[in-house]
Amino acid sequence: MDQQKRLLLAIALSFGLTLVWTQFVWKPQAEAEAEALALLDAGTADAGEAAQARAPVPTTDTPDGEVAAPSEAPIREVTAARPSTRLTFSTEGAGLVSAELQGEREREEMHLTLVEGWQKLFGKKFDDAPQMNLARAVRGVSPNLGLSIEGPDALSRLARYTVTEETADRVVFSTRQGPWEVTRTFTWPSDAPNDVDPRAYQYELSVTVKNTSATSRQGELGLHTARAIDPSKEEAPSMFGGIGNQASVLCRANDDVLRMTPPSPGWFSSGDPDWDQEKQGTLAFVGIDQQYFLTALWPKEATAGRCVVTAKHTSREAAVFVPFTLGAGESVTKHFGAFLGPKDHGMLQAIDGGTPKLEETVDFGIWAAICRVLLLALRFFHSLAGNWGLAIILLTVLVKLLLLPLTHKAMVSAESMKKLQPKMEELRKKFPDDREKQNLEMMKLYQEAKVNPLGGCLPLLLQLPIWAALFTTLRTSYELYGEPFWGVWSNLTTKDVTYLLPFLLGITMIVTQRLQPQMMDKQQAFLMTWVMPIFFTAIMMNYPSGLALYIFTNNLLSIVQQYALRRYLAGKAEPAK
Repeated sequence: MDQQKRLLLAIALSFGLTLVWTQFVWKPQAEAEAEALALLDAGTADAGEAAQARAPVPTTDTPDGEVAAPSEAPIREVTAARPSTRLTFSTEGAGLVSAELQGEREREEMHLTLVEGWQKLFGKKFDDAPQMNLARAVRGVSPNLGLSIEGPDALSRLARYTVTEETADRVVFSTRQGPWEVTRTFTWPSDAPNDVDPRAYQYELSVTVKNTSATSRQGELGLHTARAIDPSKEEAPSMFGGIGNQASVLCRANDDVLRMTPPSPGWFSSGDPDWDQEKQGTLAFVGIDQQYFLTALWPKEATAGRCVVTAKHTSREAAVFVPFTLGAGESVTKHFGAFLGPKDHGMLQAIDGGTPKLEETVDFGIWAAICRVLLLALRFFHSLAGNWGLAIILLTVLVKLLLLPLTHKAMVSAESMKKLQPKMEELRKKFPDDREKQNLEMMKLYQEAKVNPLGGCLPLLLQLPIWAALFTTLRTSYELYGEPFWGVWSNLTTKDVTYLLPFLLGITMIVTQRLQPQMMDKQQAFLMTWVMPIFFTAIMMNYPSGLALYIFTNNLLSIVQQYALRRYLAGKAEPAK
């Protein structure tokens, strides 16, 4: 017994040291490495900006009819207020420098400390998190939905434009530089009835490029989704660090989705990290996936070209490039769609009749089939209960009922094996140094008694995919983002900042294990009863509170089921003679 107490103390100390290491060693070290990479990223951007600043900009008529726009034209911002989004355009690049969503749930994640979490539990009010901004401009590089022309007659993404038209649902920019005369028109629906209609977050972009020179010219028309990132507010997923919230860049071409996040420290041994990837083919869409929110851009017509995705620690960018050739005086107009809003799966499916397939940005991974079933069940229970936390509890009850025949059979088998404990102890004493012989004799004992020693594992094995799928659903589905359960659990997709649910989960796991008949030796039983619950609790501390709520409820139901079964079997047993 003293040995077990020492082992339990060692486990507790290890658990404490693990938490201290993750919070005060691993996390600061990861932040320092991310900061170093961010400085490398910023240094690269600053160098490019400086080079661009040093490059001469023509301001007079050039031969062959080419005209350059004056670089000293003042920068102007144009604002437009939609019910769903407050937009800010800039004449530097004729793109968005801000797109602030206005919905109550369309906010950044709130990060509270342990102390603040308990203060909130006892009623203290905190300011709301900032509204989600899907178009933070990348300094010195590009606004969101910016335009460029690549080739011998390049047009910079920071070219100055003038505003030629401005209404409540439309803004038009134009510029003339080199051989090009460019007109950009942004329009958006004014009749979107509510924020669950995809038109509330949709935009139409048309780009007209005219060759004003006397000779044929060619180039690549590029449209760019770009967003500045604050590295201190992002973290990569890890076992003890949580689910992560890194924005990824996407490109769908040739029916295949390319997804990229910033390279982690250590992915490269020397030199610059690999920030970029390119894909060629028929373009469907490019975008920036901010976990529950999306900025996407797609050509309205089937278009062959290339896409380039760039994932740096201080910025994300995804761009489409479409080649064109224009004769003297000719012009071409390209039409694009854009979406800046929440990743509601049903909403994304409805955009442009599903042509761009934006629903593929909701990445459920290998658990996709189970996730969709869980999401349907959760929506149904939410329609009944009006609370997503209660919906998770009702889902737990449903799964428990579906698995009831298996769990009942497993518990009955375990109770039967409990009667074999004296004989099993005799076998352990009879063959103390021969584990192989000991196991063979125990298997004979199980066969004679017609019990399955592994029967109790089957319900747990069936639950594991559900846990994994629910975890994926919580970290991916906007339907659950920012949705509360009760009190301090104001967002089921983030961790419980009080650590109360993971702690209760661990306690119920210990109780559940102690109620199970122990078929193992004392050391194995000790590991299953104490070590596994402590380890599992450590992992769950930074995982979504909705998942902890599910497992905690499942444990409570298992405890009730075990007690009920014992009373039933005790009442059914014949009285001793």
